[in-house]
Amino acid sequence: MRRATVLLAVLSSLALTAPAQAHGFKHQPPKRVLVMILDQFRPDYVDTFDMPNVRALMRSGVSFRNAYLGHMASETVISHNVITSGHLPRSMGWSDEAFRDADDVLGQGANSMWISGSLTRDQFNSLIAHGGYRKLPDYLHAARPGGKYIVVGEKNYAAFSSAGPTGDITVTFSSRNFDCDHDGVNNWRGPTGANVPGYIAAPECNRYYVDSSTGMSYGTATTPPAWMYPLDGNRFAPGFDPAHPGGDVWVADAGMAMMQRENWSGMLLTFGAIDKMSHMWGGITDTGTYPPGSPEEQAHLRFIAHTADQQVGRVIARLRELGQLDDTLIVLTTDHAGQPAKHFNGVNEAGRSDFNWYYGATQNGTFLQPSPSLAPLLATGNVRFTYQDTAIRTWLTDTSEPAKRQAAGVMATLPDVIAAYRLAPDARHYRLTTANLRAMSRDEFLWWLVHGQEIVDTMAAPYAADVVGLLRDDTSYGVAGDHGGAQRPVQEIPIVFAGAGVGPRDSRFPMRSVDILPTILRQMHIAPDPGVEGRAVPLPRR
Repeated sequence: MRRATVLLAVLSSLALTAPAQAHGFKHQPPKRVLVMILDQFRPDYVDTFDMPNVRALMRSGVSFRNAYLGHMASETVISHNVITSGHLPRSMGWSDEAFRDADDVLGQGANSMWISGSLTRDQFNSLIAHGGYRKLPDYLHAARPGGKYIVVGEKNYAAFSSAGPTGDITVTFSSRNFDCDHDGVNNWRGPTGANVPGYIAAPECNRYYVDSSTGMSYGTATTPPAWMYPLDGNRFAPGFDPAHPGGDVWVADAGMAMMQRENWSGMLLTFGAIDKMSHMWGGITDTGTYPPGSPEEQAHLRFIAHTADQQVGRVIARLRELGQLDDTLIVLTTDHAGQPAKHFNGVNEAGRSDFNWYYGATQNGTFLQPSPSLAPLLATGNVRFTYQDTAIRTWLTDTSEPAKRQAAGVMATLPDVIAAYRLAPDARHYRLTTANLRAMSRDEFLWWLVHGQEIVDTMAAPYAADVVGLLRDDTSYGVAGDHGGAQRPVQEIPIVFAGAGVGPRDSRFPMRSVDILPTILRQMHIAPDPGVEGRAVPLPRR
């Protein structure tokens, strides 16, 4: 079955590519590219939560209905770099929420452990530079001298990994460093990043500073299951202060301000609010309605998905007003999908998210309150660090082949594990140790048979986990709605190309996130480097 699927993909690629090659590049390339990432966005959210602006963009351009992420770990801190580099995690320098610094890039000793989501901008830049690969801003700078590459997002690790060493402007939220309500407490976040324009950073406490009090949780700090990962003010919720809206409105406003004032050739807007609400409540299962204008409404996914959709519409309208729409290539996608934890193996208590996700000590974080579900694995005495969401990934102290085989055997006994893998001695692929076929439904089995090995292998590297456990669908060890694994609900994503002469079409081509960069470059008539791992997919002209 897998060979047939691969053959079909190759034939589809040839069918798509041949006409474009025959006719050559006869159209003018776009002058700029805008990438919009709706964090933890599933294709079925469009209809479930009625997102007309996203739906209109899908209809106006090329929507890849069979798109899938195509890599692990399926997380924010991984996928933002995959999208902007055209490289799989095995070639990036980090391939998961945690990693082993095998080459001592960060200077704390060879094989020191780190949490990727807590890295600084300089540390991300060091890892990218060490990898020796170019990113979207590098290509745009070479092809469009003088044009700026801009990134905006609520999450600093998403923004920093997207921009890399050569991004021109990065705008993200600071820590709680400001007292804009003059209550004597620094509980407001402001803009920070790299080369933040003065009209956004100043004056202090202007529109781009938002209330981020931990006490303003919209009820999520005391309500299970959201209390595991509650809201902290208006970092992700827009809030009720019209002078200081946060969340995805903040991202759109900053992006549109720079569209108007900067000479930009590339912009990436990463909207993080859908991800936050999906983590808290379960994502696709959070379909309730709440009183309009209430705090409860803002804390749930229906309102937040509608807000994200409004920002997509506002950004496109702004491009049109500025006369930039017709020569801008637009990409709409996500960094991963997600699934509800109908089978939950973490601890459902307030503030448990990080302790459910992490166990172990690293250079930038220590978490030593493991979930009871991990007890058999920890009892081996060989766990250096483990991270678990919709898959379990474990770094060992003894990394010999017998030790990895033993740990993988124990991994297979943990709740809801359907397949366990160990990193091969050459660290270039994973070896399947055991598969629990009886635990899989027919759909789970077919998806795993075709994609399981492919997806797990994308993160095989010296810095990657030594043992991996894939979980059944609708299962998490982390929070109520989660990411990270190889399951179909986590992997199936929207990928849409529109604008700049791209014609409307539904494509069944199985496009992956790693294919986005080379496809952007193809549309802009820019040659990718030989080492790029994604494939360029030609797009129909309008």
